[in-house]
Amino acid sequence: MLLSSEWQRPAPRAAILRANRTLPLPQRVTIAYSLHLAPFDASLLLELNELARTVFDEPTMDLEWRLAVMPQATAVLARDGGRLVGFKLGYATTETRYYSWLGGVHPAARGGGIARQLMRRQHRWLRERGCSQVETAADQGNTAMAHVNLQEGFAVCGSRSMPGRVQVLYLKLLK
Repeated sequence: MLLSSEWQRPAPRAAILRANRTLPLPQRVTIAYSLHLAPFDASLLLELNELARTVFDEPTMDLEWRLAVMPQATAVLARDGGRLVGFKLGYATTETRYYSWLGGVHPAARGGGIARQLMRRQHRWLRERGCSQVETAADQGNTAMAHVNLQEGFAVCGSRSMPGRVQVLYLKLLK
């Protein structure tokens, strides 16, 4: 499944602008979206790990383990000219319930609606396969993700606390 949409890439700005020069117009970029089902090949896992480390600034994650072990694992990807710029990963927790576990967009590609499109494509696929609920969590300070979750129909259903970290839990009923 390959879908496309467009977003505006911010125009590069020169360090010094001359008064008689104008800034270039923003480039139009086509983002290609795709859905991948487990098992995942090694090159895709490497790409996901690299982008996850960039997005989350965490040296270690259990990304490969979860995508290999958890049932019905999926990856919805966003690519700009073949380069991975965003992802939304998840897996089934019951026959009709799905956990949208991890998502991120490269810092240079943020602000163009990629995270929202990844979420919508994931939810469309879940509805098509008969899933009725999707749950997710976001760190308490991640206001951008909280905003998107609430706008996309999630309700806050709880929280969980770990040493040095509090997460807000969200649930959405898929129609």
